[in-house]
Amino acid sequence: MRLMHFIAAPAAGGAEVYVKDLCKAMVREGHDVHLVFLSRAEEIGRDPDYEQRYLKEVDSAGVAYSFMPPGSRRSPFKSGLHLKKIVSDYSPDLLHCHLYYSLLFAFFVSSVPVVYTHHNILLKVPAWLYRIFDFRVTAYIGISQACANLLRSVSGRSVQRIDNGVDFDRILPVVARREVVPHVAMVGTLCEQKNYDLFLEAAALLGDIEFSVSIAGEGESKYCLLKKVDDLGLVRKVSFLGNISNVKELLAGADIFAMSSSWEGLPISLLEATAAGLPSIVTNVGGCSEVIHSCQSGVVVDESTPQEYAHALRSLIESHASRCFYGDNASRYCSKYSIQHSAERHLALYDQLVRA
Repeated sequence: MRLMHFIAAPAAGGAEVYVKDLCKAMVREGHDVHLVFLSRAEEIGRDPDYEQRYLKEVDSAGVAYSFMPPGSRRSPFKSGLHLKKIVSDYSPDLLHCHLYYSLLFAFFVSSVPVVYTHHNILLKVPAWLYRIFDFRVTAYIGISQACANLLRSVSGRSVQRIDNGVDFDRILPVVARREVVPHVAMVGTLCEQKNYDLFLEAAALLGDIEFSVSIAGEGESKYCLLKKVDDLGLVRKVSFLGNISNVKELLAGADIFAMSSSWEGLPISLLEATAAGLPSIVTNVGGCSEVIHSCQSGVVVDESTPQEYAHALRSLIESHASRCFYGDNASRYCSKYSIQHSAERHLALYDQLVRA
């Protein structure tokens, strides 16, 4: 098949990494894939160096790509016509949209089936707009049960659940189950969604025990978080690494993976940590608890308060046996979250829609 995917930008986001890996897996299966970006990374305040690495990777994998014109978010009519030309030139069998902006533009393209995946439990647009999207969307995909339920409620349509997956080839297994001062790894954009404030406030309540924390990611909240670390007296424990290219080494050298998000879909960073064999602590948002319960790989914090999070984090830091138990389970049960499994389920759906 000739397949076209439409995402936000070649940036360091979970959805962008997932779609990249999905496209590469589909090319390996013999399909022709074209990736369309709504904007350049720099246009939305993201790292241009990461963009270059991203584009080099997709290009070397045989995935073609193109960009929408600058300012496309502000010019839906002009952008819709531009997408129509890209589709006309490439002639895909199917268009897969991974953000709601692309659905607006897809109304200008009537020649192919349209699949839509929503990557979060936050809608970002009024729910009634999905009833309009229904006129153009051929099939909906939810990346977790939580996302599938949300899409079903706003669209009134059936939703195919296909969990996110990760490329196990880029995962390094945890080095060892060490009985040392635990090192906590966190990976994600420094923004409101990831709610690092909750983690830092919880960490500040654990002044009586030793542990260290490394946070990998970029974002608008960086300087506020640096100040908070200073104010809470956590400078000795917490380090900000920026937008690193060696996440797999960070995870392999850690003892615990932590997330404290306010909302999620099914985080790629959590799946990568699980595939690496790390025990995890997460807030009960989106599909996070689904991964933990499915793999029996960590602790879910149901109440997002510093006190509850600190209590759960303490249980992992103080118990080497718990870390070993959850980490071993993560390695044992993570195979269901492989990118190959996800790609196969997508391709089966595509084939069904193209043949209809």
